[in-house]
Amino acid sequence: MKTKIVLTSITALLISVAGANALEYRPFVGASMGIQGAIYSSDAKDIERAANIDFPKDFFAFGVVTGVRAGGYEDVYNGGITLTATKTTYSKVQQKYVDTRAASADLFDISVSYDNYIRVSGNKANRIDFVLGAGMGAAAYHMDVVGGGSNTVWSFAPELKIGMDFELTKSVTLSATFRTMFPTNENHELNASYFAGGSVKYLF
Repeated sequence: MKTKIVLTSITALLISVAGANALEYRPFVGASMGIQGAIYSSDAKDIERAANIDFPKDFFAFGVVTGVRAGGYEDVYNGGITLTATKTTYSKVQQKYVDTRAASADLFDISVSYDNYIRVSGNKANRIDFVLGAGMGAAAYHMDVVGGGSNTVWSFAPELKIGMDFELTKSVTLSATFRTMFPTNENHELNASYFAGGSVKYLF
């Protein structure tokens, strides 16, 4: 059901962008990397204390971005839709006070957002944009227990985004992004997950 809601919302946003008149549309694709942080729920913290373990707080993350940007190149304001998928490497769930791995954990999320691009570079040759976005998606927390099984918990997750876009050429843009997702499933280990990093985007 949540997947259907996300897909329906994506379709509605794309139709809204496509229905506007007298706009330039620039699809883009790109790759991202950075650090993803985890803010654990009170239940997860109780498990840490009871099991004498420490859950990882920071992960190395990499991902892909794609979407479309709409608006005149010389306009101060542009809008757009961005689809983001991010995966982290495994981090160690460690026994307290000893260097012993109890489990391995990793994160995955996928989201769609509506982004507002506000040009701050004036009439310079290359655009620099302040970016504000909001959207929604799904976030997963996966754990492999040493000598045991594995478990993955998914959750619907609203998203907020802030960042800067630096145009190198008309086709290549560097982005610095900070975005936060808020899992809503009460059984999810996280209250929030944040990504801080950058991406390289190619605009067609």
